Order: sequence, then C-alpha cells, then structure tokens
Amino acid sequence: MNQDRISAIINEEIDKVITEDFMGESHKNDVAHLIKHYLNKHKKHNDEPKETLHDKKKNKKLRKRRGGGGDYYDYDEYERSNGKVSGGDASSIRTTVDTEKTNIAAVARELFPDHTEEGAQSQLRKVLNGERPMTKKIAAKIEKMISAGQIAVK
Repeated sequence: MNQDRISAIINEEIDKVITEDFMGESHKNDVAHLIKHYLNKHKKHNDEPKETLHDKKKNKKLRKRRGGGGDYYDYDEYERSNGKVSGGDASSIRTTVDTEKTNIAAVARELFPDHTEEGAQSQLRKVLNGERPMTKKIAAKIEKMISAGQIAVK
C-alpha cells in the first residue's frame, strides 16, 4: 500500500470517530467506544478543572432585619470588605475605653445606626468585651470618638 492510501484510510476512520462521537451513535466495538473507554480508564483526578473564584459556591448567611424578616448576603464578600483589626490593636482599644464612665448606649447608636437601640448596645458591649471581633471600621470610629472626647478613657 502506498502512503496516500494509508493516509486516506486514517482520515476516514478519524472522521467516522468524530461523527459517531458527536452524533452519539457509538457502538461497543468501534474505535470511538474504545477511545472513550481508554480515556475514562486512565483519567486522573488532577485533569479535572479547578474551581475558579466565579465557580465557587457562595457562602450565604441570613441577616436579620429590624422589624422582623431578613435577607441573605455573601459572607465572603463581607469578610473582604470588613477586615478585622489585629489582636494587639483591639486589646489596646479595649483597655483604654472606660465602660463605667462612658454612655455606651449613645456611643452604640452612633457606631451601629442600622441596629435597634438594644441591639446596638449589645453589639458594642460584645466588641468591647472581646466576644466579637473588632472590624477596622469600628476601631477607626471608636478611636475618633476617643480623640473627640465622646468616650471616656481610663
């Protein structure tokens, strides 16, 4: 057989495999089935595509609203936009604030305007006691209020 004849046979078989593969008319003993079987048998888990940032399932959490009800938000996006203060900085702020002489309710209303009065006071108390992490935004507001004399210092 000459080289052109062999190339023609190979091209016909490849066209047949591609056509049968896309048309779904594969039979058990044809080349397409054998190729699929070989690829599935030797497929590695590392060949699977990795999850990208857009493919990752969003971490949704429920946020309760004033007056009842609530909505869901992306917790990962919240974590990126509200960075936490380092432990040392947060503890230095906590130790400088004199909670006995400070009107915590008034300060809490300014720091957490979206909360109810009781909820804002509870949130601030937990942040100052270290039960909740202190965000950079809240730390900046507290430091600003300390320098303005709105929060008593020990």
